[in-house]
Amino acid sequence: MPGSGKSLLASLFVERGVKAVSMGDVVRDMYSREGREGESLMDYAKRIRAERGEDVVARATLERIKGERLAVVDGVRSLKEVEVFSNVGDVVIIAVHSSPKLRYSRMTERGRRDDAKSLEELRRRDMEEIRLGIGGVIALADFVVVNDGTVEDFRRSSERIVKVLLDVEGSGRSRG
Repeated sequence: MPGSGKSLLASLFVERGVKAVSMGDVVRDMYSREGREGESLMDYAKRIRAERGEDVVARATLERIKGERLAVVDGVRSLKEVEVFSNVGDVVIIAVHSSPKLRYSRMTERGRRDDAKSLEELRRRDMEEIRLGIGGVIALADFVVVNDGTVEDFRRSSERIVKVLLDVEGSGRSRG
């Protein structure tokens, strides 16, 4: 969900030389070129999915990771998007969970233009994310990290997952 710590988790992989792409950044780039006046980013994301298919953002994301042996995709929103990535390689889903109040606090601190401006707005956005299908992705996650403490706590708990996944990838062994 927005503000949970996905980008921080992705950065742990980047620190180890793994390419990471934020699907949110992909949508924001597309929106800057194609968005309609007065259209919110969420409305744009819903519109392009309706017009071009549920997997439109995943397909655009694939263009950014083409040729990579290993990549992290930050912000998958539906099982259809997972399917797109599964068609080109093995997929491991890591869900990052934080409470809405904590996520709102983080969003207020980071100050992105498209972040929720109130807790009620965040709740509405969360429901939109759920309608896009994020609940199914979270439900089928291979790993779940709860991010309800400090950045250091989150890094420490996430480091174990990063190490396991990169050790398995480096050894060529199956995750099982």
